[in-house]
Amino acid sequence: MSHFIRIQTLKKWWQRTLVAIIAAALRLYWMTLRVSLSDEGHQITNSIESGTIFVFWHSNLFAAYTLKKFLKKKRICGLVSPSRDGAWLAEIFNALGIETIRGSSKRRGLSAIGDMVRELGDNTSIAITPDGPRGPACKFKIGTAMTAKKAKADVVVVALKYGHFFTLPTWDKFKVPLPFSRVRVRVEMFRFKDFERTTAEELTTLLEKQLNGMQAKIGG
Repeated sequence: MSHFIRIQTLKKWWQRTLVAIIAAALRLYWMTLRVSLSDEGHQITNSIESGTIFVFWHSNLFAAYTLKKFLKKKRICGLVSPSRDGAWLAEIFNALGIETIRGSSKRRGLSAIGDMVRELGDNTSIAITPDGPRGPACKFKIGTAMTAKKAKADVVVVALKYGHFFTLPTWDKFKVPLPFSRVRVRVEMFRFKDFERTTAEELTTLLEKQLNGMQAKIGG
């Protein structure tokens, strides 16, 4: 028997007003961050012409906005949980110009994969935190690999290092860079042709190992 999952949204005026205030504050805050990407990273982001999946750990959720900066006018969507908490994040993302797809591994998982495959087919890039929204931290769920294989999409792994930051007492140890901090971004691309014959399980293991290794190497 199938179960209908209601996608939570914000409907009250004060919620939308608060979202607008938060989005405006975030724009000002992000203007203070000094974000850098290597020459190789610029070559990768500049070479993207079709739908691509970007993955980074939930603790580095700020990567979504830095990606939008480097991808310039390319369309990018974020995968956000259909929960009430996800409703706030989705509205904030939308206010910042980042479109969203609602779903997670436990709620609307298969539907979300279908939505992402369709968006990737329309040359839209998708940003995913493969350990979200509730962990375990730094462990890939298989949905990302399933989406990449179904859509025949390339995958870009993203690691970040903040010069100065504080850590929230959350399951993922969410990192918040301090204003005027340096943010180093490192990316590496996995072309679909290179993992076409790899199973979703094998690709999941490969991407998890690579992202953890990159994050450890960059020092974040």
